[in-house]
Amino acid sequence: MVRRTLIERADAIFRLIEKVDAPFPKSKLQDIGLNPSTAEKWLDLITFIQQKPRIRMIKTGTNTIIEQLETGYHVMSRKIFMDTKRSYRERFHALQSYLSALITSERLSE
Repeated sequence: MVRRTLIERADAIFRLIEKVDAPFPKSKLQDIGLNPSTAEKWLDLITFIQQKPRIRMIKTGTNTIIEQLETGYHVMSRKIFMDTKRSYRERFHALQSYLSALITSERLSE
């Protein structure tokens, strides 16, 4: 049996999530070869990363540069507009604020 790389495992998880239309139990990840304990660790890692600022990797020859694309304000705004417990108005304003801050930070970095 050939071991999958980390990227291959993550890709398999997201392909399964995209294929299944409705919420599903974690045990469904056994279909892609993840036992319940490993599946729980992967899901914890994915949800942890989704809460963090977005980054970009720039590979230049032998060097890899990591650039943070979002500030704390971006992360806070994103959390608000992704929070389904908040009102649509609140989420809409947070989205507008996020986009304005993102555009401003991109213009400043040019």
